[in-house]
Amino acid sequence: MSPFLPFRKRGNLFPLSKIFIKMKYEKIYQKLKKKYTDEEIADSMLIPADLTESEKGAADEEIKKLRFEMLRNMTTEDQILSDVMRLRFQIENYLKKEPFSFGKTFGQFLGEYIRVTKKSKKEMAEDLSVHYTKLSRLLNDKEEPNIGLAYRLGKHSGNLIAALLWWKLMVKKQEFIISEDDGTRLKEERKVRNALRA
Repeated sequence: MSPFLPFRKRGNLFPLSKIFIKMKYEKIYQKLKKKYTDEEIADSMLIPADLTESEKGAADEEIKKLRFEMLRNMTTEDQILSDVMRLRFQIENYLKKEPFSFGKTFGQFLGEYIRVTKKSKKEMAEDLSVHYTKLSRLLNDKEEPNIGLAYRLGKHSGNLIAALLWWKLMVKKQEFIISEDDGTRLKEERKVRNALRA
């Protein structure tokens, strides 16, 4: 099972068109704000908190049905765009809030990207103009990406996952290795002559 699947339950499955609709709601809100207070707007929009248990259950079932209906009506392209956006949010969250993990490397996220775009590894290698064995080495963290590949992945994702995010995944791993690899540091420091005394 993919380590990325739990994020599906966080409500990030809306197609890109739904995001633009939310932006439209902001304009509606601004118009309503001219006529009503925020409290009046909120009271008219929110479900009352004093529902009975049976009413809550019925409301939950209705929401569940609507969600499944929306999912059924999504096109394959909408699903892919939605999953790519979800992956982008995961990468951003990982880069900002989580410590480095060998379970969340460039290769792991690249593998998830290939999965959500519904491509085979061979198709992705062709799309990115890289040799299949190089892609395999990247997926298995045997090789690090170059900046050209980061640019290609940014373009391939329609810039939903920018080249900089792909690049930062590699940098996060390198920072961890530099901070933890005392053996290599000491070995390389022995080769230095005439170091500055600070």
